[in-house]
Amino acid sequence: MELPRGILNTCPTATLTPPASHVFFTMINTLMASQCALAPGGRYPADYANYLHDEDEFDFIIVGSGSAGSVVANRLSQVNHWKILLLEAGSYPSSLSEIPVFFFDLQFTPEDWQYKMEPSKTCCLGQKGNVCYCPRGKVLGGSSTINAMLYVRGNPSDYNSWADAGNVGWDYESVLKQYQKFEACQDSNCGLHGKNGELEITSYKYQEPIHDILKDAYKELGYYQEYSEEKPLGFWDSFMSINRGTRSSTAKSFISPIKDRENLYVALNAQVAKLIIDKSDKTVQGVEVRINDKILKINAKKEVILSAGSINSPQILMNSGIGPKEHLESLGMDVVTNLRVGENLQDHAIFPLFISINKSVVKPKTGLDILDEIYQYFIHRNGPLGTIGLINFLGFVNTKNNTIFPDLQLYHAVIESNDSFILSSLAHSINLPNELIEAFKENNKHNINMFLVPQILKPKSTGKILLRTTDPIDKPKIFPNYFSDENNEDLELLLKGIKLFINLIRTETLKQYKPKIVEYTLPNCKEYDFDTDEFWRCAIRNIASHLFHQVGTCKMGPEGDPTAVVDPRLRVHGLKGVRVIDGSIMPTITSGNTNAPIIMIGEKGAELIKEDWLGKMCHEF
Repeated sequence: MELPRGILNTCPTATLTPPASHVFFTMINTLMASQCALAPGGRYPADYANYLHDEDEFDFIIVGSGSAGSVVANRLSQVNHWKILLLEAGSYPSSLSEIPVFFFDLQFTPEDWQYKMEPSKTCCLGQKGNVCYCPRGKVLGGSSTINAMLYVRGNPSDYNSWADAGNVGWDYESVLKQYQKFEACQDSNCGLHGKNGELEITSYKYQEPIHDILKDAYKELGYYQEYSEEKPLGFWDSFMSINRGTRSSTAKSFISPIKDRENLYVALNAQVAKLIIDKSDKTVQGVEVRINDKILKINAKKEVILSAGSINSPQILMNSGIGPKEHLESLGMDVVTNLRVGENLQDHAIFPLFISINKSVVKPKTGLDILDEIYQYFIHRNGPLGTIGLINFLGFVNTKNNTIFPDLQLYHAVIESNDSFILSSLAHSINLPNELIEAFKENNKHNINMFLVPQILKPKSTGKILLRTTDPIDKPKIFPNYFSDENNEDLELLLKGIKLFINLIRTETLKQYKPKIVEYTLPNCKEYDFDTDEFWRCAIRNIASHLFHQVGTCKMGPEGDPTAVVDPRLRVHGLKGVRVIDGSIMPTITSGNTNAPIIMIGEKGAELIKEDWLGKMCHEF
């Protein structure tokens, strides 16, 4: 059979004979075994779902095994006489999720809830379907299994503002201890990061020349200084939840090591529909969970812990009659407790600026180089596949120059020439329209490209979550409401970020590499001249997106705060026997990627539970 043109016949007529054939097949077997070792059988607890029965009873039921839920399960099951059930709507992580460079390709897979946001008049107007995507992890480890692995705590003002709002114990000095408890920093210079915990984190410097070229260009603009949490303006190669070339998800870090713990039961493909509530005294007694198309009632002797995330935790509460009275009554539902569940949705809006640049900033790769990288990764777990490229080179800047705290975060991503695979993965992940993606791919055939991405850190705009129907399994309505603030402060701030990057590529440092903005063709913005403020404002409303940092929908606040859903001990106001422990409790979003703060929330939430149930004995566990 004749091979197509351009395809090398790797199996010519002259066949291999021993010992050459032995060496060849040993190599193939080694590569295959290495690939299988990424997700070996037996790494995680056995699935208990098929052994659950109606009216089974546990001390604690944890709903969701994500960034917070996995930590809570680990810490509560340290108490030997507590029986813990962890319910996860998804299944085990795939081997692909272990390879850092492929994180964008985990979206729109079974490991993703595949949510779409509702159409809006203020944002996402030019994206496919006129909506933004909303990836969320539906897998053991939750979004920590599919995210970009950037490990950013935020800065002290984030947490001190929570405490100032009446959330006692959530100031920076207090939460720092929680961070250090679970961190396992692998670097020689860890600063204030812990070294003896479960979550392995490392830093990495992108090795291509563009990294230092960008640093010099920022110096020319007067922005460059080294970032630290105590002085949070500047640039750094951030920590990542990666170690030895593979992802450090919370499932791998907190669940895998305790897979044989006898008092921990993990049920997969188990979607919780609602809480079981004794309405006479508003005590939560358990959950209704769907497993194999059957609804089971599982009872909790002590508490139910909602760690289902900022979309699913408010959905479960509202399905249980806990939420805004006017919304629940509009669906004909009984109201158990009138709380502002689903409101205060906050996220970090971004804009993708696409740049073409001279090839000399990145060493060109041949097909053999790529094969070498694949071999290098599967055999040694290092090389480019074990990183996220330039993406962890982060900048934090303040556009007003009136505070030491940043209002923008800056990302940088390099797309090597004629690399349509990575380009398409990145562009599709933020739901750019196909026409724009094709134009970018055409440019990429002859150029190296960069995505320069500003991100708003403290948005004024807030969205909300509403139920779509009374069917508890239906996906909820997600209203992002980006750029809906009354004075357009969010939009104008993102415009400043775009203009900062335009000034960056015009520096003398970068001019020699001939950077150029690739022109955007946007039907909704054709009345404006390209690269004018009017054009960029229109472009922001059309193709600005987000990096999947939704928080705040079960807001933490003291008694007397009419917008709060949980108190500072994460107990739902007006109810007994239920807490929310995940990113939805954030009163305001942190200044940076949210995975690290949500893991911290899991650590602190578990400690609060132990304090409340064990008293002085809690420190023995």
